[in-house]
Amino acid sequence: MEARTTRLAKNEALFREVNERVVDVTQSFARSLDLGDEIDGFVCECSDPLCLDRVGPLTVEEYEAVRRDARRFIIAPNHQAPDVESVVEKRQRYWIVEKSEGIPSEVARERDPRS
Repeated sequence: MEARTTRLAKNEALFREVNERVVDVTQSFARSLDLGDEIDGFVCECSDPLCLDRVGPLTVEEYEAVRRDARRFIIAPNHQAPDVESVVEKRQRYWIVEKSEGIPSEVARERDPRS
């Protein structure tokens, strides 16, 4: 069970890293092209390594609100893994989940690209 839990948490952390790059690139273009503050093209940060669903668009403010807590992830609706996380907020375009204490939470914090 511990190996599965670690793998699920690592999958989500990898997708979070992808979304961090999406924000970096989009914000660079947005500044130079005077685009709005909504970003499209986020990938679902669920634990399914085969998931290719997109979520969003999200404003920079919405995205940053999730990123303030390393245990939180953006997923497509109904993509939660109840054994390692709980849904803390449901929006029409995406849901926010928070890792359970223990291994899932530890992995999320260790692999947080902002720490």
